[in-house]
Amino acid sequence: MNPGTRAGSLSCCPPLVLAILIWLPLGFGCGHAEQPASQIHPALPNTPQPSDALFSGPIQTFELVIAADQFESLRREPRKSVPAIVRSGTNEWTSVGVRVKGAAGSTRPIDDLPALTLNVDKFKPGQKIFGLDKLHLNNSVQDGSRMSEIVCSDLYRRAGVPATRATHALVRLNGRNLGLYVLKEGFDRSFLNRNFKDSSGNLYDGGFLRDIDQQLELDAGKTPPDWKDLQTLSAVCNLPDATARKAQIAKLVDVDRFLTYLALQVMTEDWDGYPCNRNNYRVYHDPSAGRFTFMPHGMDQMFSQGGMPLNRGFEGIVAARIIQVPEWRSGYFDRIESLLTNVFTTNAILATFDAAVSRREPALAKLSRGEADDIRGNTRDLRRRIIDRVDDIQRQIASRPKPAKVAANGLIEVGRWQPRTQDAEGGRTDIVQEPADGRQMLRIELTRAGILSWRTRLELPEGRYRLEARAKVQDLVTSPNERGTGLGVRLSGTTRQNRSQNELQGTTGWTTVQFEFSLESTSEVELVAEMRGQKGTGFFDTKGFRLSRLP
Repeated sequence: MNPGTRAGSLSCCPPLVLAILIWLPLGFGCGHAEQPASQIHPALPNTPQPSDALFSGPIQTFELVIAADQFESLRREPRKSVPAIVRSGTNEWTSVGVRVKGAAGSTRPIDDLPALTLNVDKFKPGQKIFGLDKLHLNNSVQDGSRMSEIVCSDLYRRAGVPATRATHALVRLNGRNLGLYVLKEGFDRSFLNRNFKDSSGNLYDGGFLRDIDQQLELDAGKTPPDWKDLQTLSAVCNLPDATARKAQIAKLVDVDRFLTYLALQVMTEDWDGYPCNRNNYRVYHDPSAGRFTFMPHGMDQMFSQGGMPLNRGFEGIVAARIIQVPEWRSGYFDRIESLLTNVFTTNAILATFDAAVSRREPALAKLSRGEADDIRGNTRDLRRRIIDRVDDIQRQIASRPKPAKVAANGLIEVGRWQPRTQDAEGGRTDIVQEPADGRQMLRIELTRAGILSWRTRLELPEGRYRLEARAKVQDLVTSPNERGTGLGVRLSGTTRQNRSQNELQGTTGWTTVQFEFSLESTSEVELVAEMRGQKGTGFFDTKGFRLSRLP
């Protein structure tokens, strides 16, 4: 049930030649596939950078050498940077700051398979590695394919949302082979320079399960931080008047870009990002525009939910407030449809995917056969899940109900009812005619204990509603049920109230049953006309349904 809904007091709120040939049909190349930029937002700055070759050329091997005393320091204080030597090919960098990174699920100690952050200029100002002054070597323990971050960051950038670039790397630590890692650029001033016209603003790290109403860690900007910009945004999101709240959010948040970010979070099934879980994000306050931009982070578990609903509630304060505005809610779904045509297409995603796989293959040849085959197998699985997700989103969009039209008298036309069975071992649903006058009826017949129903979906604006139906039963034998007994109507995900007016049992003539509910925001709902019992027959008059918005 949609999290913005309540009924009564109810609250609602993803061998070398053979391996290469596997990917050949849908794209092959030596570098990332160049996809046409989305027209959804103005193009992001695209000035050539020294680091470009790192993300489009051959996969590099990084060898880290850490002195014994500094290695011991990382055992004691893994988050405290120590100086290290970093080598790649004929290049060598000294006094590179290295520390262990990761959150719940991905953190590993320095003696195991650690994820590492390299602050290149921490001990030697101005130093860069391949043009970067901060980069991450992710152990990808939650992504056996080592592909999720690479594919998803490309999606965001093509859609016009700033995101860090990613590629693969082989890693050695003090002579120990750690295997294939995902190399990702860091969020820092260099990243801001590349993605925003004004890079002097505050860049915040969302941290672990923290929202904008907290004192987030400052990655770049005014020091010491005073968090006044975040405090203003938090206060605006809590304004009681919906009209004033919308106007102020529009001034402080790049809402248009946020809708793209929000859509991609759900389309990639990012259950652990800011909208869905207040986690894995960065937010930048652009002083030239005076508005916040939200950006994705930690995209190593995408396309793993088996069909995340597009219509869902959100935990992040900003996401929850934006989706409550009918205009922006419609914009969110419109943005999904737009992305399905110019960014989130199977061919576009797999072109990037297959190119990255081809680039990676020489690096896999340097691993053990078992390790390489395991990565290839997980990669094939992710590829299949991406294809399935595109199809799933298209089906969800096609079946999405259109916004209901509320007449001046409050009446709302109810759409076509569809049968659904649930926990019924015997019975049927069909449409029949009343012998006496020929009226059309929805019939439910139980021959064994169970639940059978007819359902219809529609989108309703916030408000109070009453669903009424003309119904009757014949020889209906019932037993207690937590959601309701006998024949009645309700909202999906709720329990029937006013049971004396909404629970027909035994044998009755035509009777009106009803159910009242409230919506705190515009929501997709599913109306249910059902029968719960042991055996018997129930009927609903197809012209006897009445949905009205109450004053």
